[in-house]
Amino acid sequence: MNDSDLFSLVLDKDEKIIKTFRPRKSRAWFSAILSIILLCIIFVPLIVFGFIDTEPGALSTAIGGIVFLVVFSVIMCIMIALWCNKTVYAVTNKRVLIRTGYIGVDYKSLDYSMVGAFTVNVNWIDKLLRKNTGSLSFGSMASPMTNGTVAKFNFTYIDNPYEIYKEIKELIDDSKSKKVN
Repeated sequence: MNDSDLFSLVLDKDEKIIKTFRPRKSRAWFSAILSIILLCIIFVPLIVFGFIDTEPGALSTAIGGIVFLVVFSVIMCIMIALWCNKTVYAVTNKRVLIRTGYIGVDYKSLDYSMVGAFTVNVNWIDKLLRKNTGSLSFGSMASPMTNGTVAKFNFTYIDNPYEIYKEIKELIDDSKSKKVN
């Protein structure tokens, strides 16, 4: 099954998939592992030095804190693996679609006519990895952009974000100009 087939349930009769893409897994994993390392750097010394003293039970409290960090890290890794495997982005002749989920499958769509703002973001991690990745954010009248981010309509960790931005921007502009005429 190709990625286009994953959207067959939500496509209109006259709607065609133009392009599909997935988030780059290495970029998602890098962010997750970096977050886990930062949490450990911050909390392990606090747990170890904050609880180890002469009182009985202090060592077991420290071990409990470390076990919590390990369990949290494992859960975070499982969630990243599930997200990477289920997330697919699509661009059609009418709208952008996002297929995602952890256990089930969720679909989000945004018609081109509703796009009010559209941004591309390549942050320091993307630049550090030198993999030409970034994120696209779509703002609409239903979910306006605040501080350059949108909660619901993001294409995260995609390859060639500037090229994809140009392609989608052209589709949006063409769609809006057809509605005017």
